[in-house]
Amino acid sequence: MASAKALAADLGVSIATVSRALNGKPGLSASLRTSILAEAAKQNTFINPAARMLATSKSESVCFAVYHLSGPVSKDPFYFPILMGLEEETRQVGLQLTLEVIGDEEIKDAANWRMVRERRADGVILNGPFVPASFIVKLHALGIPVILIDNYLEHVPVDAVVADDRGGTRKAAEHVISLGHKKAVILSGPKDWYSSGERTAGFLEEFAKHGLPAPTILYGDDTTFETGQKLFALALKEKPTAILCVNDALALGAMDAATAKGIKVPSEMSFTGFDDVDAAQNGKVPLTTIQVPREFLGRAAGRLFWSRTDDPTSPRQRIEIETKLVVRQSTRAI
Repeated sequence: MASAKALAADLGVSIATVSRALNGKPGLSASLRTSILAEAAKQNTFINPAARMLATSKSESVCFAVYHLSGPVSKDPFYFPILMGLEEETRQVGLQLTLEVIGDEEIKDAANWRMVRERRADGVILNGPFVPASFIVKLHALGIPVILIDNYLEHVPVDAVVADDRGGTRKAAEHVISLGHKKAVILSGPKDWYSSGERTAGFLEEFAKHGLPAPTILYGDDTTFETGQKLFALALKEKPTAILCVNDALALGAMDAATAKGIKVPSEMSFTGFDDVDAAQNGKVPLTTIQVPREFLGRAAGRLFWSRTDDPTSPRQRIEIETKLVVRQSTRAI
């Protein structure tokens, strides 16, 4: 039985290349993979995980990190499906997946984050628009490969996987406009959140395209159910016929507040969301929303991560995932 190190020496390739072939990882030509596997079968090759880590200076793992989370990831309707998609991808290529919920202490200085300090992973997949840019910049400066999900920084050269946020809200706006709505209010998250900004811009672009007055924009400190309730009280002052929200949580909170005030949905007011979480489908009034293939966001982030670690000098990549309008009972003709 020959070691992977011996096989690499015989073939004149690195042990990392042998490991990649034996573990079914991407990044090798078909001919090279075939020759390595054939010789490995002949020599009955085995891999010593500890030796592989020493030889490649890699932990063979990736960290899925979430910040600004109110509860466990397993109960989060947006990030848990992303995690499941990423887990499936890591399992296929034989890498270890770790989960970290980052707190305010880690956010203050990325260098003090234990995962970074002890190099517990080969890189980080960071989730959400609420991760401060300063934290991302510091990780990049420390040489940590970073993949962003649901976030994008124009002037920081890190890879990102995002939904087609702007295109999605244009579809939602086109739908409510086709139903005769001309007076709308947008419920958005903080101005500096990437996804909220893109989705708000999509709403505005579609109204401008149809020559309609720009909807009033109300910004929240976050995009939770409770914030949707609070913003709806302000939205009422504008006397809209439609409430356009940058995510489902805001929309569900706003609809709840509307119902509490005796407003009939959708006969008196229409609502749209974004993401298509389970609660959007199962509420008292099923929500018209933009469907995001969340598990595929995780799979795409995994593939982008393997690509980045294979070739650290390659140009930055930004993958945009197509979204779909799902019409339910929360919208109707005016």
